[in-house]
Amino acid sequence: MGQIEAVDLLCVGSGLAGLSAALAAAGRGLKSCVVEKSTRLGGGSAMSSGGVWIGANRHQAAHGLSDSPEETRAYLDFIAGGASVPENLAALAERSDEALGAFEGLGVSLLLRPKVPDQFYPRAPGSTAAGRSFNAAPIARAELGEWSDLLQDNPYFPPGMSSTDMVAWGGLGSMQDWDPKLLRERAESGRLGTGQAIVGQFLAGLGRAGVPILTEFEAGSLIRDNGRVTGIRGRHAGRPAEIAARRGVVLATGGYESNPDLVARFEGVPGWRSMFPASITGDGMTMATEIGAAIHRVPENFFFFLGYDIPGAGPGGAARFRMTGFTELSYPHSMVVNRAGRRFFDESSFQKGVRAIKAFDQANRDFPNLPCFMIFDRRFQERYSFAERPPGAPPPGWLARADSLAGLAAELGIDGSALEETAASFNRGAAEGRDPEFGRGDFLWIQVLSGDSAHPIHPNLAPVSEPPFYGVRLHPSGSSSAGLLTDADARVLHVRGHPIAGLYACGSAAAQTDFGVGYQGGLLLVRGMTFGYLAARHAASAPGD
Repeated sequence: MGQIEAVDLLCVGSGLAGLSAALAAAGRGLKSCVVEKSTRLGGGSAMSSGGVWIGANRHQAAHGLSDSPEETRAYLDFIAGGASVPENLAALAERSDEALGAFEGLGVSLLLRPKVPDQFYPRAPGSTAAGRSFNAAPIARAELGEWSDLLQDNPYFPPGMSSTDMVAWGGLGSMQDWDPKLLRERAESGRLGTGQAIVGQFLAGLGRAGVPILTEFEAGSLIRDNGRVTGIRGRHAGRPAEIAARRGVVLATGGYESNPDLVARFEGVPGWRSMFPASITGDGMTMATEIGAAIHRVPENFFFFLGYDIPGAGPGGAARFRMTGFTELSYPHSMVVNRAGRRFFDESSFQKGVRAIKAFDQANRDFPNLPCFMIFDRRFQERYSFAERPPGAPPPGWLARADSLAGLAAELGIDGSALEETAASFNRGAAEGRDPEFGRGDFLWIQVLSGDSAHPIHPNLAPVSEPPFYGVRLHPSGSSSAGLLTDADARVLHVRGHPIAGLYACGSAAAQTDFGVGYQGGLLLVRGMTFGYLAARHAASAPGD
């Protein structure tokens, strides 16, 4: 077995959580290392919109904004819905700004978006009008040095743009009106945006600190000495390998979204597709439970989306899944129906569909809203992007289409007469920019971020009435509902309640004990960043060999 040089803190996974732990450790004088199972770096973090949510932060005062840890905690407590561990929620509320300051001191640059509100719960206790949302400062791919060509692609946003750009340019539904010259210049310049930018900021920091990253390292098991975790065994580039870690191991392997067995065990919905890289299979959970780690599952998970398969777009001609939580489903001239031909939620706001999508019919022993289907018409196809194609591009050959709704229903296996009735009812309100049944498009932030600001009727709502009609089957997806149970220092807890010495978990490898059932843009990344920092801080204070 190949012995790789020992380190103080070994971080397993190259998403923001693992990179944060490694950089924080280096900042405290520890020798750290990152290992990554895939050939690409950044995991799900690089595929995100790149938002980071930090309450009571050090940059608010310069913009005339006020906030407090108490207000931040009240807001998080509200969205957690009683499903958090209070100490972990408090750590997120009260230590995120500390983590921000530490990483800024190590050269990471995040930019406050001073006019962005608490998007999803603006009337909640502790909410603010603005000042808690950050993007990473743009960074050139060349600044990543040897890792510049290894960064995970982001299929959801054009290269080099940020969430701030999305809003300023009229929303994702207005892509057809964005400046093509500017987009081309951004792509050719190598400028990184959205999730790639924040991963890039941390990779550049690790490069400056001389922290090594090993790709193609598949962690297999944890090494222990007298009950303490002291390293990992696995395979590096196909060969057995072992790395000793004097102060501990940080599991930042992401969730289990690409592991069908674990998805079946913890998610409980049929037809699941992974919106994350294929390498995210719950390795951290598997290794930790082998030595007695506790698993915790939130009772409801609002990081839950719908999406569709794009045939032949993946490696080796396999299908690739495209999540549509804030893209196509939010655009005018579209709707979602179940196989009975009925709408069942506000399509523009994915959180509002979670309970309906997961609903189980006790009498018929099935999920009445799965499968479901996105239905759209000629005007949608001519104006908007679909299946990662440019706005208005010809529809792909695999897409179901027909000159009538009844004909489309026959192709998709939907009740045709019910679909026609649903469309007629939907279209009457949509022609006036209203949805009396589900209130689609009433949420201002969705209009701003995901809508078509130039649409003459409504940014998120318009009739589905002009043939030909198109339809695609939707599948559920999301972020893991279960993870390793940790404490406020990111230490993994044993099933008997005590910390497992030398073992930490952060990011989606750790259960959502900090914000429970809630959803707020930027929380997934800030929890990875904050608890990665806290793990390194604790490890630096722990005795090492």
